[in-house]
Amino acid sequence: MKWQRIWLSILVALACMLSGMAIAHADTPDGLPITPYFKTGNFTGASNSATLVANAAGQKETVQLTDAANQLGTIWADKDNYYFELNHDQKASMWMYFDNKGSSAGDGMAFVLQNDPNGTAAVSRTALTNVPAAGETLGVWGSPDNYTVSGTNNVASQAIQNSWALEFDTFPNTQPIPDALGKSTTFDSYINYVTDENTKKPHIASNYPAQSATYNKRYYAENQYYTVMLHKGILNPALSNGAWHHVTLKYTAPSTYPGTGKMTYTFDDKDAATGLATATTATTTVDINTSIVDPENTGKAMWGFTGSTGQHFETNQVVFEQIPGLVDASAVASMYDRTEDDVQVPANGMIMGGDRLLLKYDLTYNSGRKAWDNVQAALAIPDNLNVTSGKVTYADGTQETVDLSGYRPGDKQLMYTLQKGLSTANKTASISLYATAENPTAGATVDMTTSKFSSPLGIATADLSGFGIVHSTVDLAAKVTSGETVNVLPGKTTTVTGTATLQGATSNAQFTLHPTLNGQDLAPATFSSQKQSDGSFTGQFSYQPLVSDLHLGLNTLTLYVSDAMGNSSPDVTVTINVAGILSYANVPQTVTFTDTQLTGASQLISREGDWNLLVNDARGSGSKWQLTAQLTKPMTATTKPATQLDGSLQYRASDTATPVTIGTTAVPVATHTTTSDDETTNATGWDAGAGMLLHVNSSATSGTYTGEITWNLANAPS
Repeated sequence: MKWQRIWLSILVALACMLSGMAIAHADTPDGLPITPYFKTGNFTGASNSATLVANAAGQKETVQLTDAANQLGTIWADKDNYYFELNHDQKASMWMYFDNKGSSAGDGMAFVLQNDPNGTAAVSRTALTNVPAAGETLGVWGSPDNYTVSGTNNVASQAIQNSWALEFDTFPNTQPIPDALGKSTTFDSYINYVTDENTKKPHIASNYPAQSATYNKRYYAENQYYTVMLHKGILNPALSNGAWHHVTLKYTAPSTYPGTGKMTYTFDDKDAATGLATATTATTTVDINTSIVDPENTGKAMWGFTGSTGQHFETNQVVFEQIPGLVDASAVASMYDRTEDDVQVPANGMIMGGDRLLLKYDLTYNSGRKAWDNVQAALAIPDNLNVTSGKVTYADGTQETVDLSGYRPGDKQLMYTLQKGLSTANKTASISLYATAENPTAGATVDMTTSKFSSPLGIATADLSGFGIVHSTVDLAAKVTSGETVNVLPGKTTTVTGTATLQGATSNAQFTLHPTLNGQDLAPATFSSQKQSDGSFTGQFSYQPLVSDLHLGLNTLTLYVSDAMGNSSPDVTVTINVAGILSYANVPQTVTFTDTQLTGASQLISREGDWNLLVNDARGSGSKWQLTAQLTKPMTATTKPATQLDGSLQYRASDTATPVTIGTTAVPVATHTTTSDDETTNATGWDAGAGMLLHVNSSATSGTYTGEITWNLANAPS
């Protein structure tokens, strides 16, 4: 349970948050963060019951408008940044909760578009006392509390001005006359040939709150009138039944502005428990006259939610999934049977056990003011399928590999974050997962799955239809006979050979070999089979990759075999290592030390001239090598034969390291790990005070000395 206190802003007092206690339900659907986008209404004269709810883990944020009797709550999207564009197509989607009060619920919520001069302070107000009106107004419709006036202008003037509202009314205000007089509870009364009888039960409907034509005054007795409201686009689904309900709003802008746009609202189009799309019929389309909502023709409107309760009450909560104008994104899932020539598997279609499949999730950025960045894909993996590899292809042609390091066969979900965002410049991303079907003994029926693509800017879902798996009674296996790891030189290739064996089949026309090199499918090749004495079929295959398809370093060749009946074998994998050679690129034939005047004290003599010993490693990134040195002929005076230098050749790893004497035993003087496929490195590029130096003792005699250093290059540190 989490609660927070929010103090009411009254008149010119500082606005802050609102008081109240709120509980997030355990089954609350995932949604967008609330804080960056919305502000609670700062109306005066009453408390705003709207508050922010977070679950125990703090991962879900929900707007709660009401949770007790006689409350009024409003919340608005920041108009400066998250406005509703009336001159462009828009989409909004959300989850709504109306508690579980049934016929005792009240009063409901309303989705509102408005350009009221009061902005976030806009709210319905009573005519007689000018305080915020709750109850049947839902905080947006006009207050009908002046019962002695026959016209409806006064009712419209008490509503949120320049507005359009879509109400979710859980309490039909149909109290009989005369009991209802003075109680503002007649909006939903049925008047023959005037109002719709469907308002006598909980309903969804829309109209313009500040238009006098939205209301109708009915005469009861002398100087006594009551008000009914004219509802458009009425739907009658269950509301306060303990479930979260998904709502999608799609607005189509007029071809010329200002004009008449269209709003389609659909209720319960997703199942809260599974996220799957439903076959709802609770949908309708109504006109929106933009001149009524936007009289100054700005093309914009503030949008948000209002909600209220009376003596009857309920907990009203909203979770936002897509915010109008921010990011309008969609996703579609499909499955293709690669074993059956990449045919798309229809809803409730059948595949064969062992078939190789492509699960494809196509994401589209339709429009928006922000890029759809940091999209996390929660990919639902259908039962009896195991993913083997995956990639993402963007509209701009770039690709990335799906990381499967955290995935294990049998996992029901694969998490992956797209490395690039989608925008008007890069509108699509196609996630391709390659999978293999298991072969259940009795076959299987696989249910529909829903994958979710989420970021702080928008959420989209994609449903993959259910399908059936038919048990395959045959066993097709492939085996490589030429070795699972092959080394080749650059510019060369290799021939991979193997056998295929089919058991349990009565006939077979031919086998087909399917190669994939480094994730790219290559042209398949057919080869014949022969029937054996035990009734099985065997065939021999060979495959030679093109030199141009191989790159330096490790290449992964994946092979499988299919037969004429659509059966296929498990993958077999061959690693082809295209390894260049490790070689000297330059070795100086003569190296020298600085001419030095002996002083009678021990001295350390530095190098002079060209000591650049270059090593070329073309074996691929990550290869390692080591260079050693040894003195194979001692330093001997040329002017005094057989006189050896009173000193030693030394190696220092750094100018502060302990020196190591280089004698007849090889001493490591350089190690390196390459960072590219073909790299040349100066192995003797030591600092001045490090590397190979000549040490002479105090008793050394002058002369010219020569010796012989032998360099040794090994393909890895020892």
